[in-house]
Amino acid sequence: MNKKTLIKRYFNQAGRLTIKNRTYQRQVKFLLDFCLREDLNKIGDITSEILVDKSARGQANIIAKQAGIMAGLQEAGWLLKKYKVSYQARVKDGDKIKSGQVLLVARGNLRKILLLERTILNVTQRMSGIATTTNRLAKIAGAKTLLCPTRKTQWGLLDKRAVVLGGGGTHRLGLYDFVLIKENHLADGRPLKNVIKKLSRQFWEIEAENPKQALALSALNPSALMFDDFTPAQITATIKKIRPVYKNIIFEASGGINESNISRYAKTGVDIISLGALTHSTQALDISLKID
Repeated sequence: MNKKTLIKRYFNQAGRLTIKNRTYQRQVKFLLDFCLREDLNKIGDITSEILVDKSARGQANIIAKQAGIMAGLQEAGWLLKKYKVSYQARVKDGDKIKSGQVLLVARGNLRKILLLERTILNVTQRMSGIATTTNRLAKIAGAKTLLCPTRKTQWGLLDKRAVVLGGGGTHRLGLYDFVLIKENHLADGRPLKNVIKKLSRQFWEIEAENPKQALALSALNPSALMFDDFTPAQITATIKKIRPVYKNIIFEASGGINESNISRYAKTGVDIISLGALTHSTQALDISLKID
């Protein structure tokens, strides 16, 4: 299996992040149900129950108040369908959207629409914010480098899907995906060579903390080598030494990477750039819901 295929298989698992995938659907159900339970607290929407007739029907428009990349419509649609509110999406996840654009029209029982309003907005605002940030940074990094999130997520797989919709990859979806050896795994002093024999037939990655260690670890011929908190100059020099000997190792840069320096890391020759900022501190996109 060549490097390009390995990167797609292990670092860009977009096909597993759809409602049709049972694992992803369970995550969506768990998260959105939790949000609603917290909002209703077994009591309900007491304002709507007082002011809105239980049989009243109407239409709601979900509207972008800011330009960006759309994400979260699949998840919002799942929730609307669950509560038997009909809807029509006017755009698709991954589309560029403009301020003032109608994104989705929902029709049905007004109490149900108002009950779902905040949860739907939270998921579309957050996911669209992540997708928009990813899209901006991916353009800076360029097409030769895959931009990936870390596991520093608030909404788990939904955050990962938002990155994909913005033009990035996924990296590991969880601890179950592939072996990634970091310093804490070796804290007990166990010789690494004793472990490597168990990994010879599977995809595995290992973290290097400095150039000297990276050169030593490359001799173990890992599937992927992560440069953790390296400077761009250190990565460039290290790859020049490793690549002629180990042509199939996937190189990843991680740690301390942000919008101000990502272009410099992209020029080092790495295949993957991973940064937690995509999901742990991104700004939500401004989206609103208006009842007609």
